[in-house]
Amino acid sequence: MKHLFLSRKALVMALFSTGVIGISDLSTAYADNITTSPAINVGEVNGQAPGASERNKGNKKKVDINSPVQKVHISQRNIEDNTPSGGSVVEAIAATTPGFQARRTGTSSGANRYQIRLNGIQIGFDETGQAEMNGNQVLMDGIPLNNPLASYHGFSTAELPISSMFSGINVVYGPGTAKQHWFDSMGGTIDFQTKSSGEKPAAFVDIGAGSFNAYNASTGISTGSMDGWKTYIAGGYTRTGQARVSPSLTGPSESSAIFVKTQKKYQDGKFTMGFYFNHTEENRPHLIPVYPFAGGSVNGNGVQGPALSQVTSGFYYTPSSDLWRKHEKYITYLGYLKLTTDLSKNVKFHNAVWYRAGNRLKVRVDNYPMAPKLNTEYYPTSSGNFGYRGDFTIDLPYNKIDVGGYYQQTTYDSAFAGYSSFIPGFELGSNNPLYYRDDHDHWSAASAFLQDKITPVSFISITPGLNLINYHISVNNVTSVSAEDLYPGDTLGDFPKVPGDTVNFTRLAPSVAINAAITPSLHAFGTWSQNYQTQIDSAYGEGASHPVIAPKKPAKINFLMAGLKYVHGPLEGQVSFVHQKLSDLAVQITQAESQNIIVEPANETINGVNFLLAYGQRLGFNARLLGSILHGTENTVDAAGQAVNGARVTGLPTYNINFGLGYRLYADQTLWSIRALDNYQSATYLSSDITASPTTLQLPFSAVNLVNLSLSARTTMFDHDIPGLKLMRVSLMLDNLLNRKYNVQGYVSAGGNYGAGSEGSILASPGTPRAVYASITASF
Repeated sequence: MKHLFLSRKALVMALFSTGVIGISDLSTAYADNITTSPAINVGEVNGQAPGASERNKGNKKKVDINSPVQKVHISQRNIEDNTPSGGSVVEAIAATTPGFQARRTGTSSGANRYQIRLNGIQIGFDETGQAEMNGNQVLMDGIPLNNPLASYHGFSTAELPISSMFSGINVVYGPGTAKQHWFDSMGGTIDFQTKSSGEKPAAFVDIGAGSFNAYNASTGISTGSMDGWKTYIAGGYTRTGQARVSPSLTGPSESSAIFVKTQKKYQDGKFTMGFYFNHTEENRPHLIPVYPFAGGSVNGNGVQGPALSQVTSGFYYTPSSDLWRKHEKYITYLGYLKLTTDLSKNVKFHNAVWYRAGNRLKVRVDNYPMAPKLNTEYYPTSSGNFGYRGDFTIDLPYNKIDVGGYYQQTTYDSAFAGYSSFIPGFELGSNNPLYYRDDHDHWSAASAFLQDKITPVSFISITPGLNLINYHISVNNVTSVSAEDLYPGDTLGDFPKVPGDTVNFTRLAPSVAINAAITPSLHAFGTWSQNYQTQIDSAYGEGASHPVIAPKKPAKINFLMAGLKYVHGPLEGQVSFVHQKLSDLAVQITQAESQNIIVEPANETINGVNFLLAYGQRLGFNARLLGSILHGTENTVDAAGQAVNGARVTGLPTYNINFGLGYRLYADQTLWSIRALDNYQSATYLSSDITASPTTLQLPFSAVNLVNLSLSARTTMFDHDIPGLKLMRVSLMLDNLLNRKYNVQGYVSAGGNYGAGSEGSILASPGTPRAVYASITASF
């Protein structure tokens, strides 16, 4: 009995002291009863750095009461609790972050891409008509992952498919302070923090499976300290089949990733070196008309058969892969070096250099329409990003000064070949294309910032800052040169001679933030900041077969957020008002048959409220209510040049609300947990390929209430049976428990996908039906 009592005490201390539960100071729960047994360092077991600073960081409350900028920290425990086995890590952000929205084009697998929004501003794939397509900066360990030129593909969530690699996520709303500005920090900045090795050797293995023939496996190994060097090695694979119903589906989506990080602390600082590789292949089913159109059947346009649409052939139906298929491949390489040095007692120097290379290939075959048309495409792209960042932090009485900057240059090569037919596997050279283009683009950014956190009295901090930004963009059409090499003598193809453009922008972006303690538990905060961003490649003539008037100004955001934060014991809350004015945006509409690129100027205004209220017991009951109420409008012009003012922002729900309930119980050497999460999203509005503008139409079946349920158990009861085992975790998650039918994305078609008679049809991507995922994790 004494041995069992000590074993239970050790587990409780391990779980609580390392922040696995995710509520700070829980280690005191059983501190009076634990006297001699050493605690299991679960943080070290799972690959987190075991030092005091990292442990305290893991125990931070989600509401950082002293920060003048609204931000959220998603802990490793939150990632585990809210990510289905093999699923995308962005599910954890959506479940814990007010104002964050994640919409997936397939199942919850990390191998599928999501569109994500922060306060209504998006990054990632959407169907059509978005004015701001790369509006959030994505980082890994503080290193930028975005391609600043690519349109829908500036960042894909499928580039980060293995959730078990991450120890936490930091989300900053808006541009943040001057020090936090990056080239795509408009709606916000999302920093994915990778795991690190502890002082002692450790490892974990995670395997899982679920609905739609999904399965996954991942592992992480900590070498421990070896002559002061600590290395963490991680790898994983995730795969999912299709949730759609079809006579013939194209295949699964699958992704793998490898990560290595080595670190060494020395007397005055810390050195870190990291390498990351990702390979993703995604097979994507076709959008489906919500309602039938004349001539459209499941067998093709004008071919006899049942009518094709969600309301006739089935909500999840998609045409056979013989009629339509799309295969996409992503490859990402990232390497970085970071150095932090204490130059003196009051001065620190932070230093980072990185290189990121990426390749993306899209192959599409479309044989659905009977009429002759451009029905296949081969679309390879590649990019390279080199960057450097350095900054100093100077601590003075009543002042904390940050000064520094970054430089990044990007090369981006984008080709496109469109055929009436081709030989699979030999697309680029199988025959002469009907349409071919090739662009070689260059982009660079240089930024210098200065900010000063002033604390005139202990209960007020004011942080003014300035960020000087220079952008250079050069889009170069080399089609005539490359076409002659690839297709000598071809007189059938259309090789556009439209030249690209070169522009240079220099802007000064100010920011100011304030935090004031009304009481020790209640703080008021406010942030005002501006930032600038270059437009996507098509705005400067990329891929255009008709001349494009390049923007004379970079995109701009004017951001204001203010509110209250409260933290007292197990209760925490936050409410904030947000105002965002985006100007000088460019709306891209691509008409696939002719490759015309329509670029229209646009402005957006998004106003609203974010809120969070959470209560967490040490054990027992816990609850949280979080969400946003946002109203977004757009001013632009349509394809006919007519003004469109006050249209609702495409794809943005007015209401996005999460309500979660949970209960935790410790018994039989096991921490048991059950949680239910209810998410409501209101209807979203559509844009039109016909008018190249937003519409007053709502996406049918886009208003939805989704319920997810999760159960987990963390236990040490098997430690004596399995050599080296320190902790075992078993989890079960039910996604869309009530099996709601809903659409996540859509647009009004100009007829390019389904041919004659389909013009004006609403095409939609349905959400995933009920799914079940299970996983088991063993830590050694």
